[in-house]
Amino acid sequence: MKAIVSVDNLVLQFVLNFWTPIFVGIFLAIVFHALRPRNKVPFDAAAKMPLRED
Repeated sequence: MKAIVSVDNLVLQFVLNFWTPIFVGIFLAIVFHALRPRNKVPFDAAAKMPLRED
């Protein structure tokens, strides 16, 4: 018996085929940006910001 094509199936396939790879790419870009050595100094300064007494 064939599956009935419904809106739920179409939305699920759209999400799996289109948005998932886009979000994985965005996540990998953020991780790559955060782990680059040239970003160490700004991230270290931002990490110490709550501990400063200004």
